[in-house]
Amino acid sequence: MKRVVIYSPDFSLCYSLMMYLQTHYRVIATTDIDIVSNLICNKSADLIIIDAEPDSQLISKCEKFKNCRSDIPIILTYVFTNKSKDSESQIKQIVDEIFYKPFDLNEITSKIPELLAHH
Repeated sequence: MKRVVIYSPDFSLCYSLMMYLQTHYRVIATTDIDIVSNLICNKSADLIIIDAEPDSQLISKCEKFKNCRSDIPIILTYVFTNKSKDSESQIKQIVDEIFYKPFDLNEITSKIPELLAHH
């Protein structure tokens, strides 16, 4: 079973996504971005979902994720704002897919198998 790691500072979002995806994937949800890094580098993840607004710190983290494992698909979710517009062009070069909140769970779940198949 493929392993999906979900990161969000919002525990309730982590829990909701975990409950929704657990019938098809082994899901690990965390509010600690450093745990995500360890799981990627230890090859304990097949796909990452990150719920965070793009900024220089997140861009740096995602670059580290891809340096550790270039084949790991990354999905980013966040609320689009004018403030995030500058960082978005940079993060788009690193992540595989972006979903803006409020997002459609069916859209995300239909994208996951496609991303896993390509990586």
